[in-house]
Amino acid sequence: TCHLPTFGMAEGLPLAIGVGGRGLGPERVTGRSAVTGDTVITEPRHTMTLFNVGYNGDESGLPSTKGFMLWDGKDRGLEAQALRPLIVRVELRGDAYEREMAVDSVLARLRGIPEYVALFEQAFPAEADSVARQLPRLGCAHDPTPLQSVITRSTFGRAIAAFEREQNTVNTAYDRYVAGDDEALTSTQKRGLELFHTKARCVNCHSGPLFTDSSFRAQGVEQIGPGRASATTNTGTPRPTGKDEGRFLNTGNRSDIGAFRVVGLRQIVQTAPYMHDGALATLEDVIEFYDRGGGDEASVPAENIDPELVPLNLSAEEKRALLAFMHALTDSTIAVHVPARVPSGLTPAGLELAAEAGLVIPVPAPAARPVAVRVFNFPNPFNASTSISVALPEAGEVDIEVYNILGQKVRQLFRGYRPVGVYQLAWDGRDEDGRAAASGLYLVSAQMGGARYLARMTLVR
Repeated sequence: TCHLPTFGMAEGLPLAIGVGGRGLGPERVTGRSAVTGDTVITEPRHTMTLFNVGYNGDESGLPSTKGFMLWDGKDRGLEAQALRPLIVRVELRGDAYEREMAVDSVLARLRGIPEYVALFEQAFPAEADSVARQLPRLGCAHDPTPLQSVITRSTFGRAIAAFEREQNTVNTAYDRYVAGDDEALTSTQKRGLELFHTKARCVNCHSGPLFTDSSFRAQGVEQIGPGRASATTNTGTPRPTGKDEGRFLNTGNRSDIGAFRVVGLRQIVQTAPYMHDGALATLEDVIEFYDRGGGDEASVPAENIDPELVPLNLSAEEKRALLAFMHALTDSTIAVHVPARVPSGLTPAGLELAAEAGLVIPVPAPAARPVAVRVFNFPNPFNASTSISVALPEAGEVDIEVYNILGQKVRQLFRGYRPVGVYQLAWDGRDEDGRAAASGLYLVSAQMGGARYLARMTLVR
């Protein structure tokens, strides 16, 4: 809902609207929590595009697998950032799960969908082999137990990151121009390119092939929206302060108050509005902002304002030329298609908008293929009780039991016939005689068709 192809893999809103929202793009409005009924406020910042995010730079300014993510550089690398929306209440978490349980709840649901399991097995064959053969996890001296599912925090993050790294724009008019096609840019765009590197001073921050030096700078942009603070309510919602101290919230350095990451300019004409809080509606507004020498937001200390910001005294013709050059940074050949269906059966976000733009790709139903029994539990570790899910790819007799680490049977949970489907059972941490089991490692076993499938559980008293 926040990264739509129609809006340059951004959202088209000043401030992002996550969980509870209704509608898509500029028409999206805030809604209420399905659990508490409380109004869910907007997110504090503008949605950043996913285009070229795999090339985000680090401290050196060069592309890195540990490049800065988000407006304040909170996360390093795509794999780490992929998990963050799942734990933030106003993004994707909502109120159904506590922050500490949110990621595991998503992984548990994915593990219960055989088609997703099959796709992860294809994408991560080494992990799939470890699961199938119950091999110890190499490199984990503190945890030598076998991997229980191919769908983990690691493979989830790597899958999202792999998709994001494919969203690159390399065929703009500017790219064709620097490759030797002198006709790729109009005379006005060429004039804008010249100004970009000279009088307009844009290149001082927006340098290199991605048009960013990956630095963090305070520019005095007007602060709108709820702002961002470290203090939260008891539901995990940031307390609306009206202030956003930017990178300072991560570094603690007062010189970083009000500083935000310099964004790249490729596809920039598609991702309005602009700046960290969407305060500037159009690129014309952005050019006027820099022509004035930046802003004077009261919450940003004057000594933190980037010294590169000075009045430019651009003429109307020069402003039009700069705007024309911005249009030359759009790759009109890239098309991020939305699948007509996904394995969960949920309607893909943006499907209707994508259909209008001709960006829907038909996906046939998967061919039938044998899938092993899947066993997993949540929460894990657990205290009082845990919910055990068993996904059966075919009908048959199944025997579900709990064993301790010594291989001794602790509890029979089910024995009998079951049709195809996912079944939920609960274990209250007690043995057959109703006695509380001791803290430690346990295995839930599902035996079907002569094969045994295991999942590890950790009971903490």
